[in-house]
Amino acid sequence: MFRSSGNGIIRVAVFPVLLLFWQHVFGTDIPLLAPAICAVFLTTSSKPPPLIMVFLMAAILFATAWFQGALSNLLIDQPLVYYCVLFVVFYWCMQRARENPQDLLATLLIVSTAMIAVFSRQKGLDVSQIPLALMKNMLIAGFTAYLGYFLVPGGDPIAPDPVPAPHQPIHTEIWHIAFKAAVVLIVLINAISFDLVQSTIVTITVALIIKDPDPAAGHNYGVRRLLATYAGFLYALPALLMNLLQTNFIGHVSVTIICALLMGIHAATKRASFNTIQLLYSGFVVLIYYGITQNAGGAFVEDGKRLLSIMAAVLLGTCVLILLQPTQRRFG
Repeated sequence: MFRSSGNGIIRVAVFPVLLLFWQHVFGTDIPLLAPAICAVFLTTSSKPPPLIMVFLMAAILFATAWFQGALSNLLIDQPLVYYCVLFVVFYWCMQRARENPQDLLATLLIVSTAMIAVFSRQKGLDVSQIPLALMKNMLIAGFTAYLGYFLVPGGDPIAPDPVPAPHQPIHTEIWHIAFKAAVVLIVLINAISFDLVQSTIVTITVALIIKDPDPAAGHNYGVRRLLATYAGFLYALPALLMNLLQTNFIGHVSVTIICALLMGIHAATKRASFNTIQLLYSGFVVLIYYGITQNAGGAFVEDGKRLLSIMAAVLLGTCVLILLQPTQRRFG
């Protein structure tokens, strides 16, 4: 075991990247999920996440994905009924988020609903095996994160302790919840209809921006998501250049890890929050994935599409928050 004050940054920079390249070489059912979740587990705090939380997230993701998969197969020939049911699901998620913006079940249900809908309606895939694949990748991510804490233990915290921000719920009316659910559903339907490559990420980003009853919290999340994606894109450029130069595998992995370390050092220097670092690294592994699976020019194009898609999702989510903002009455 290697002990150093910089172990926190080393863990989050090295292990998600190694897992990404491992799955790229040996194959996986659902690429990207395990490395991104691994980055989340490694940036929740300076200590490993509770083991029960890993199993609970895996179980919830499996259950929600199984429900969505069964629903999709049952209503495969009835799209109108299917989307009506999805509206009810999104409404229930927004209602739970009104009571608790950090509700784990609501967040995972939004994620699984968007994924299953895109897989079945846009890509035409059989979704019967996806729930098990999601649970397996969640457990792989948890195992990799615990392996990182075991091999590279301790270290200084990569971010200051979170300070509870003032929370002022404003969007608490029934029509607020219904409007938000309708927006998420419309975004999902249109993304599938236009066959957007980033359909899932656009839908999830919009939903996560508008789900909080406090519009300030949703706006802050959108800004952090956009800035983290932009910063991740800049730090991924050298790794994408390695793909352009067609370097060997070891060189590609080495440059990617160095970029991830420099990104972590910069984030720690700027005293970025744990949530911001989560967004930074989970987005970084996605950008690197396109770099190792696309041809030289295609990697830049796909990463550019992702950046523009998130920018569009943030703008759309912000517009929804503005529309829901109550008007100020003036008394003369």
